[in-house]
Amino acid sequence: MKLTSFFCAVLATLILMGSGGCVSKSEFESSVRRNHIQLERIQELETALEADRLKADRFRQNYELLNQKESLWQNEIDALNASLTAKQALIDQLYEQLGQVALPPELSSKLADWAQQVGADLVTFDEKTGIVRFKSDLLFEKGSDIVQANVIGQLESLTEILNSDAAQNFDVLVVGHTDDIPIKKPETLAKHPSNWHLSAHRAIAVQKILAQAQLAQARTAVMGMGQYRPIEPNAAGDKGNPKNRRVEIYIVPAGSIHVSK
Repeated sequence: MKLTSFFCAVLATLILMGSGGCVSKSEFESSVRRNHIQLERIQELETALEADRLKADRFRQNYELLNQKESLWQNEIDALNASLTAKQALIDQLYEQLGQVALPPELSSKLADWAQQVGADLVTFDEKTGIVRFKSDLLFEKGSDIVQANVIGQLESLTEILNSDAAQNFDVLVVGHTDDIPIKKPETLAKHPSNWHLSAHRAIAVQKILAQAQLAQARTAVMGMGQYRPIEPNAAGDKGNPKNRRVEIYIVPAGSIHVSK
């Protein structure tokens, strides 16, 4: 193609010379230079075109390869999502089962009397599920995991019940919850980087008080659920809901909290 373009340029020059009858040497040389420049430009464009074709082929090959990989990745993602869904369903099932075991009448009666003495402002006891629920706003200072001094005595009296003969066949799970208000204060963030951390740290703080009151640590476990298990909707605009800020104590059959080996 390049030689054809060159011969066409020479032929055009000869025709130009023949049509005029007589062409000066300078005109001829000028025509040849123009044709030479044009030929070089054509060659550059043809080289660039060929390079673009090669690049397009590479992109096409890469695109096809990426499509193949995307298909494989999507299969892996689908498998992982299915696994996550199954595991979440199991977690939800186990979580819903917590506290659904009817407590012995003697133990349930002791817990109900204790909750009544403490007062509904701080704690409630659900006799149907066996859940003891503390309100975090009265259990802790805002954004803190330090149990307030005036509440420690109530936890100690709860431990006496949990150590009684009526509760010997039961273990204790302490679960911390928050609302959906994000932690913003730098001094709070330094100790609790997220609501997950705050809920877990509060559960640990309550467990420590129970342990100090001689509740065997082998009978206890802790969980932090963050903001993801609200019992009522949180108000919009970072207003949260005080009822969602809580620590729950589940009294469950001994051995039901375990880690598979």
